Amino acid sequence: MNEIDKQQVSARMLNLLRARTLIYRRAKNYQAVGLVISLGLPLIGLVVSAYFAQCKPFIALFALSFSYLEVLFFDPWLKAQLKTAAKLQEDFDCTVLQMDWNSFVAGSKVDPEQVFEDAQSLSEKDEKRLIDWYPLVVLELPLYLARLVCQRTNIWYDSKLRKRYQRVLLSGAVCLGIVVGLISLRIDPTLTSFVLTTLAPITPVVIWALRERNRQASTCELLDRLNEDIKKLLTQSSSGATEEYLSIRSRELQDAIYNHRVSSPLIFDWVYNKMRRGMEERMNAGAEELVNGLRPVAAKVAAAGKQQ
Repeated sequence: MNEIDKQQVSARMLNLLRARTLIYRRAKNYQAVGLVISLGLPLIGLVVSAYFAQCKPFIALFALSFSYLEVLFFDPWLKAQLKTAAKLQEDFDCTVLQMDWNSFVAGSKVDPEQVFEDAQSLSEKDEKRLIDWYPLVVLELPLYLARLVCQRTNIWYDSKLRKRYQRVLLSGAVCLGIVVGLISLRIDPTLTSFVLTTLAPITPVVIWALRERNRQASTCELLDRLNEDIKKLLTQSSSGATEEYLSIRSRELQDAIYNHRVSSPLIFDWVYNKMRRGMEERMNAGAEELVNGLRPVAAKVAAAGKQQ
């Protein structure tokens, strides 16, 4: 009833996904470097506290300076990367799900030259992940219903992944603070030493983890609201909502998804890879259940088409 299966494996669509994947990966790698530096500073502070006490102020100064530089230079660059990746995914969704491009919300599309530049070959494992981006079970539905199911799989998957990740961030920040603090106090129990060699160096990474956790939580709240909106639309489709109405609402929903992608914080690949298999199985099972529930609607649409 639709051509989602053919559209999503076309050469241009796969190039969009490759470019999107590599842009996100580059951004995550830079973020990881900054995190490693932030994690290393408390450890260096502990060594300095034990063997080079005269260097304590310099460790604290470097840690604070690094935090300022991160805000001034890295954050704007990261924002630009997220916007480009979100546009690539929006281009993919609009083409595969046959929606008009909303230039008022997303601006202009990414130039084909930039797509070509960023769409470098991935590993065989990563290439396989690009195939059949959306569940093939949606082929049984007319496009306007299949579109809603695909949008919900996007939202559900992203929400579940972020909810798990925010728990990892919170527990990691708490454990790091306790472990490093206890080691520091054991080496030198004085308050001055603790502030200069432990508290100041560890502050950037703890603040980053807590800030990311809060951002992930806010993002999950938005995704949960969007998920509820899709559930209502799917219910309305079974109650006789017209194709035109559902298509308009689906376009509005896509605008919200794009805005979410532009502003949402990153999730490291190792978290995604660890959770991916089980979550994809659940996602496909959920999509199949939705399709089963929409089959009567699809049958009515097919019957009406034959009568015409």
